[in-house]
Amino acid sequence: MTFERAGYRRLYQDIIQQIINKLEEKQLCIGDRLPSERELSEVIGVSRSTLREAFRVLEQQGIIVTKPGDGRYIAGLPKESDKLSIFEKFEKAAIWDLLEARETLETRIVELACDRATEEDLINIRDAEHLLDQGADINLSPLDSDHAFHLAIAEASKNVMFSSFIQINLELLAKIREKTLYSNERIEQMAKEHRAIREAIEARDKESAKLAQQIHLRNIRRRIEEIKKI
Repeated sequence: MTFERAGYRRLYQDIIQQIINKLEEKQLCIGDRLPSERELSEVIGVSRSTLREAFRVLEQQGIIVTKPGDGRYIAGLPKESDKLSIFEKFEKAAIWDLLEARETLETRIVELACDRATEEDLINIRDAEHLLDQGADINLSPLDSDHAFHLAIAEASKNVMFSSFIQINLELLAKIREKTLYSNERIEQMAKEHRAIREAIEARDKESAKLAQQIHLRNIRRRIEEIKKI
């Protein structure tokens, strides 16, 4: 039995789908023990934290069970209804936790960026900000432009854990965020918010940067609340 290397976007979903496929193809059966985290991490090409995210979803669905000190085992088969909703159920439950984590950490990230950003980092942040204007010309979506901007700031913080967290967080929130960027007015507002954050970082003004970031994230939350109503 072999696993494939996961794709770039939504890595945990790729892992879940591979395991479900192997169950359907009888390559995995109830009672089978999954390879170790280390082995799967190397074979699939993802971090252990991404693997654990996938395992958490599978455990919630009753597909796998973790036996402390022994490993993870196949405990059941996915229900027909779960095959279509497994990702949606998890993402809906996790949305507010993900937003709360971002609101806490990104405030600290912009603060660190004010202290630590090099001239090259500032250029990267500025270039990422301008992607929003160039999107149509270079076939880049507003959401991808937003991701590039936040990642550039995270990298300027010089904390690799923050950069990794932001990458994962953005991927997990991508599906719902796409639904909030449906008008030019929304995109223009996001551009203004990005500009305020960038200008504050360039000025090394921590308080203004934190405030601008908080306003941006608060607006993201409000837009998601408008469409989710949960």
